[in-house]
Amino acid sequence: MLLEIYPCGPVMANMIFVGKDGADTVAVIDPSDANLALTVLKEHGWMLSDILITHRHFDHLLGVAALKRATGAKVFISEKDAAGLKSNLISLSMMQRIALEPVEPDVLLNDGDVFTAAGLTFRVLATPGHTEGGVTFVCDDERCAFVGDTLFADGFGRYDLPTGDLSELIDSIKNVLFALPDDYRLYPGHDEATTVGRERRSNPIHFEGSQWYD
Repeated sequence: MLLEIYPCGPVMANMIFVGKDGADTVAVIDPSDANLALTVLKEHGWMLSDILITHRHFDHLLGVAALKRATGAKVFISEKDAAGLKSNLISLSMMQRIALEPVEPDVLLNDGDVFTAAGLTFRVLATPGHTEGGVTFVCDDERCAFVGDTLFADGFGRYDLPTGDLSELIDSIKNVLFALPDDYRLYPGHDEATTVGRERRSNPIHFEGSQWYD
């Protein structure tokens, strides 16, 4: 699988390009910087077919409107988080005094949906807790998943922002993500990749006394 990760934007969110090996058409997950994305596309000679968004927060979607306008790519986001594409309040962009350019989604996703983007097949897992509409994109053929801010290597997402919920986050990690096979690679919205097995063994979500838990 073609996979390239670019930490970018105001809080260094991972913008992830994916596609079939050797393909000239790609999808992008959580684009925070449209100018960087367009530069990457030009340098590699790629066409952008799809924009996949894991959740409603501004740091994962600041580049969506400009990319859609420039490339015609389709925008995928969960139905529950779609309002974040058009609201500085819901996306929390107002917290950084950044004006979010609104954009209409093309595909509204729900738990269990399956779709194809850039030649890859993804299934959608609802993983709320960081936001009510947070989703994970699982690519079983490539044994990996794109988890947004639900889970990090040795950590997990905040649950103290609007629509966040600790009990839902714990359930999403322990009963949804940890149900994937141990060897599946997990690509989070920030920092480095990890695996299901590694996080099942060591992630602090397991330890109620951890400084990260409460």
